[in-house]
Amino acid sequence: MAPTIPDCDFIRELGSGSTADVYLYRQHNLNREVAVKVGKSRQDRNFDEAFEKEAKIMAKFSAHPYIVSIYGSGLTGATHLPYLVLEYAPHGSYKEIMRNRRLTVAEMLDLGVKLTGALQTAHRHGIVHRDIKPANILITSAGQPALSDFGISTSIYESKSRTGFSVPWAPPEVLTGKGGGTETSDIYSLAATLYGLLVGKSPFEYAFHPRTQNELAQHIVSDRLPKNAIENVPRQIEQILLKAMSKDPDARYLSAQQFGRALQEAQETCGLNMTPFVAEGCDEFPAHHTMPQSGKGRFGAKVAVPKRKRSKKPLVIAITALAAVAVVAAVFVFAVIPHMDSKQSDERTQVDTMQTMRSKGHDSDNTKENKKNGTDDAQKDDITKEDAGAAVPQATNLAGASDGQNVTFTWSNPAPKAGDTYAWSEVQDGSAAPGTQTSIVKDPKVTLNVASGNPQTCIQVSIVRADGRMSASPTMACAATKQ
Repeated sequence: MAPTIPDCDFIRELGSGSTADVYLYRQHNLNREVAVKVGKSRQDRNFDEAFEKEAKIMAKFSAHPYIVSIYGSGLTGATHLPYLVLEYAPHGSYKEIMRNRRLTVAEMLDLGVKLTGALQTAHRHGIVHRDIKPANILITSAGQPALSDFGISTSIYESKSRTGFSVPWAPPEVLTGKGGGTETSDIYSLAATLYGLLVGKSPFEYAFHPRTQNELAQHIVSDRLPKNAIENVPRQIEQILLKAMSKDPDARYLSAQQFGRALQEAQETCGLNMTPFVAEGCDEFPAHHTMPQSGKGRFGAKVAVPKRKRSKKPLVIAITALAAVAVVAAVFVFAVIPHMDSKQSDERTQVDTMQTMRSKGHDSDNTKENKKNGTDDAQKDDITKEDAGAAVPQATNLAGASDGQNVTFTWSNPAPKAGDTYAWSEVQDGSAAPGTQTSIVKDPKVTLNVASGNPQTCIQVSIVRADGRMSASPTMACAATKQ
């Protein structure tokens, strides 16, 4: 029996998973259909902290046009089960599209630019998604893609923790347990998703036809994808995807923005309309871009002059969602989609060490081939080559002072660049405090309320460049609390 949700009329069940059920309701006051995800049982305190954290993550991004919106949360009346009210995506997900047909080059490039913008927004706020795949890209009522399911996402400072993942779309470093996911891991998974939508299945399933999940994982870790393997896809575009899926994370694009710019340049080369790149602090188009005339692109897609004005989700959505989340003490972890995906794994994959070492030679071959064909020169971003190769320094002179009610921390940027921001979060015992979210500030200063009974307050800070790169490790400092 469907639970009673305030101001909502039950319509039908949409799906069911191990931890939650998803229902379709209609809200009375706004007369709109919404997806409501309801936890199957109350969880313990540790789970509750994780659930609340995820809800806050979704609320933070609700205003982005290509990320699923969260409208509110609460507890059901009689059973006191946690629920979330979400944007309803009536047209399913790209998992269903992949089962039925392959995307054209024009469709893939348009989707890729939109999702790199969504990903750049998450990364800029210090959040790594960690499970990008076709099933987690929904199709809204307007026919637009929307990135969903931040259920296992995490702060950039927690990226070494183990997590669930979907093997076909996971990068080698996650499968081998060398990391729980980073910004470059997200870039890999998005590229694998775009590749899969061009060929009809995940890249290594398409190339090697494995019989088991373990075989598939072995191929992902040890083998390289063959070149010129995607029929009717220009070499430039295939090389962009292969670069984003390099086995060496450092050989991938430096940021989601840089990946998106490469896809935009491919659109321009193919004579297609350039899709606006929508992300906080980023221009929609590269500086060199000129507006195209209406006509036909090389791949049969109609080329229309892009309009810089676009509809945005109202800011009130994000504000309302944040307020609703704050009221609920325990919210549940959810896969933010009305369609349940294939099983995930949180176990490390055992791989042959010699095969892994040989795979590094494959990556060298890929890099040489890219240079030979001039691919690297084609993947320029709005940063100089000197900046792209330079490590982002750590913040210096981090110190805090307390007045008994507040603690104010300040720090220095030893090599400031235009567009620099700072990612910070509160820490306990040398790691991010449970449930704490990373925040982004423009100025090297932050003030916190003093927690009652705490003898000291500690934070960690990283410098974030305009292209999404950040300090290799955060700077940490503590301030004594006056009682």
